[in-house]
Amino acid sequence: LRFFLRAIARTGVPEVFTAFALLWVIGIALLMHSVHLSMSLGAFVAGMLLADSEYRHEIETDMAPFKGLLLGLFFIAVGMSIDFGVLAREPIRVAALVVVLVGIKAVALWLLAGRFEVPAGQRTYFAVLLSQGGEFAFVVLAASLAARVIDQRLSSLVTLVVTLSMVTTPLLLLLHQRLSTPGAREDLDT
Repeated sequence: LRFFLRAIARTGVPEVFTAFALLWVIGIALLMHSVHLSMSLGAFVAGMLLADSEYRHEIETDMAPFKGLLLGLFFIAVGMSIDFGVLAREPIRVAALVVVLVGIKAVALWLLAGRFEVPAGQRTYFAVLLSQGGEFAFVVLAASLAARVIDQRLSSLVTLVVTLSMVTTPLLLLLHQRLSTPGAREDLDT
């Protein structure tokens, strides 16, 4: 990869970086698919390899126009894969799992914040900001579903829980902001 990126850099044509990055991601995704692994996992690995190169800033700049479009397509695909019937059938279970996921992750992050030398006044903000499930969960779910490690019912439940945990983040940030504002604390005390 580094050899190809160096050769492309010598050409001085930024469009070649864009074309190569897209072909690299598609090629690795197809390679993973050919060995019966998830294409999403292949795209993730290809992206990690590109991000680890010394040309990551050039590639990031060249890919910036596509970023919003690709993120939008990703979240549209996730949204289309959500089975809202699970929420209708088991609302209490789904809500409990979201609370458990966000709660455990927030507590763990708050405890780790000290190890990462996050200032004491920002530890709660740090924990709340990162408390949701991540996008990589969807990649792992797709791979495990394709490998038949989990069934469709469990995949639907976990996809819904991770998605709803992402929805909690802005709400928790608003709550954190309200509780951490000096005027809000005085209002709560009265």
